[in-house]
Amino acid sequence: MPNSLAASRPSFSRHRRLPALLEGWGPALVFLAPALVMLCLFKVWPIAEAIYTSTGTFDPGGQRIGTAGFDNFSLALSDSRFRWGLWLSLFAAIAKVPVQLVLGLGAALMLRANTGGNAFVRAMMISPMFFGLPVTTFISAYMFDANVGVVNAILSGMGVARVSWLSSEMPAQFLVLGLSIWRDVGVTMLVFLAGLSAIPPQIAAAAKLDGAGPVALLLTITLPLLARSCQFAVVLATLASFQILVPVLMLTKGGPTGATDLASFQIYETAFSYFDLGTASAMSIVVLLGLIAIITLELRWLAVKWTYE
Repeated sequence: MPNSLAASRPSFSRHRRLPALLEGWGPALVFLAPALVMLCLFKVWPIAEAIYTSTGTFDPGGQRIGTAGFDNFSLALSDSRFRWGLWLSLFAAIAKVPVQLVLGLGAALMLRANTGGNAFVRAMMISPMFFGLPVTTFISAYMFDANVGVVNAILSGMGVARVSWLSSEMPAQFLVLGLSIWRDVGVTMLVFLAGLSAIPPQIAAAAKLDGAGPVALLLTITLPLLARSCQFAVVLATLASFQILVPVLMLTKGGPTGATDLASFQIYETAFSYFDLGTASAMSIVVLLGLIAIITLELRWLAVKWTYE
């Protein structure tokens, strides 16, 4: 009898501790509730709806008329154009992420001091986040026009031949990526500014006392302590790389010769030009799964294995 009571005591104590662990969640859930509701409405529910839509067939009016199973996925993956769009999106991420990180980190290091001038420059750098991307893309189309564009006028004044920005492959890719980086670099700067503000000043002060110069301080103190910020910035930039749509939609329509035919543009075109909601949803799920795989690899590669108090 004593042995049986002793054997049951740990289970009893665990059940007694469980409500105590949940007691502190009440206030937290109250504050988290609005964010959780928004997350479910605008993230979880659309993903669930896309998964459901990817298994069906639809008429041009958007009404479900049948079940396709995995046929939409087979159709998407067997399409050479879609596979090319996936590769282009991956190449865009490979080109965009390092450039955006370097520019964002450089801006954060230069603007970390809390002065009036720095505050103004910070505001200017994050301002593209609040501009309508269609508006800025339309302005860019005028600026980079081959005949009357301001950029080509400047190049002509410098004795450089005019560039066909929208009808040549490399210039078109450069323009689309440049617009995306210009819009998102302010976010990367804010991430690194937050990381810099979290670094204890005593660490840098101790390194200076040991004779560390600016370069050594940057390489051995600042950059290692920004590892978590870098991890977060890489994930954000990767996500943005696979969501480039408006510049392609307004400027190049996937051209010239498929040079900017990104997967995001193909999904939009399949859904709203061809009204094939099932295939478009299957394509979006494929991109989502690819993003999950890429970000998992990034998080493992950039995993932070240290901490400081």
